[in-house]
Amino acid sequence: MKIIFEDHIFEGSPAEIIDQLRREAFDADSFPDSASFLIYMKATFERMTDMPCELPKGSLDERAKAMLQRLTDIDALEIISGD
Repeated sequence: MKIIFEDHIFEGSPAEIIDQLRREAFDADSFPDSASFLIYMKATFERMTDMPCELPKGSLDERAKAMLQRLTDIDALEIISGD
């Protein structure tokens, strides 16, 4: 998968992209792993948009892909290529 977020290109599996975004976060030390950052992203999305952000109960990759798709839906990022 390849995305553009804030003029930066991120590549890898959905979980790897979430981890890259975590490492770029202002307070990256607050998030020990990708799963905790994904929970934060979901909560932030819901708080800022007043829209639900349902993520599947599957693997981290499946949940990360759904999160990236939700961000695409609100034009927060662009998915250049899938899987």
